[in-house]
Amino acid sequence: MKTLVVYDSLYGNTETIARTIAQALPGDVPVVRAGQANPAELATADLLIIGAPTHGSLPSETAQDLIQRIGSPARQGAKLATFDTRLAWGFLKRYGFAASKMADPLVEKGWALAAEPEGFIVRGLKKGPLKRGEVERASAWAKQLAESLV
Repeated sequence: MKTLVVYDSLYGNTETIARTIAQALPGDVPVVRAGQANPAELATADLLIIGAPTHGSLPSETAQDLIQRIGSPARQGAKLATFDTRLAWGFLKRYGFAASKMADPLVEKGWALAAEPEGFIVRGLKKGPLKRGEVERASAWAKQLAESLV
């Protein structure tokens, strides 16, 4: 199975989660920064995992641009999983988060969700750091994702 992890990161937190996810998955899983990703190559993935930070309830601009450029999957049954990094402030839930806003347009293009969009918590308004235990939770999420696809 060809798996790719693509991410955008402003302060390093989303990159940490992306690399943790890739390491927890079986095989050699490439990790590509969103600004350097080739949408045509992404379309050939059997499992595409995309992550971005949440800013103003949306993915970063780089991630939004990439989502627009990714087409339909090359193979029927190709799977998608999305994640974001976010603050845990309760009132933000009403506006939504990046992970679901990345998943929705790709599902419309024919990608099948392998898991519900997931969020990983950062502390602090700008640079984080990640909340204690989030790296371990990302690893567990990735392992569960892999097990669900077997």
